[in-house]
Amino acid sequence: MKQKLTHWVNEEHKEITLKGRGKFRSRDRRLREKFEIKPVGFWLSVNNSWENWLGGNWDSWLKGKVCLQAELAEDINLFVIKTKKQFLDKYYELTGKVPRGFLMDWHEFHQKMREHYDGMMLLAEPFWKHRMDMGFMYFYGWDCESICVWNKKKIKFKEMTSK
Repeated sequence: MKQKLTHWVNEEHKEITLKGRGKFRSRDRRLREKFEIKPVGFWLSVNNSWENWLGGNWDSWLKGKVCLQAELAEDINLFVIKTKKQFLDKYYELTGKVPRGFLMDWHEFHQKMREHYDGMMLLAEPFWKHRMDMGFMYFYGWDCESICVWNKKKIKFKEMTSK
């Protein structure tokens, strides 16, 4: 079964994103590199996961946004997070550092991920199972099952059509 993938953008960025020239939503780079634990890229909702999470949590977020359909390239190389252990093993493999809760070097990890993958996906099962793991808050910040793609060449956007 093919997944429904959506990406939300500010209305004023819709046309540029549809033309493939969209940019990652970003904050001050220095702040992001020092404190951000989520990768930077195009964030995709999987089968309405983001839309479902917004309901009752952050309804106002949709104001001024438009929804685009996202399509991934057949040859996209996604790191799919299936378990917490698999994720921590990948962290160690790429950084050479033992994962230690909040003291993990997320910036270095995401830089290394970009060298090997086009993006990453967190499945629902490990997200919900470890979301409130106080010694490991990485999954909490994702909010729901989702995909982050940083290789712009591996994603295309289309206007949503109603069926």
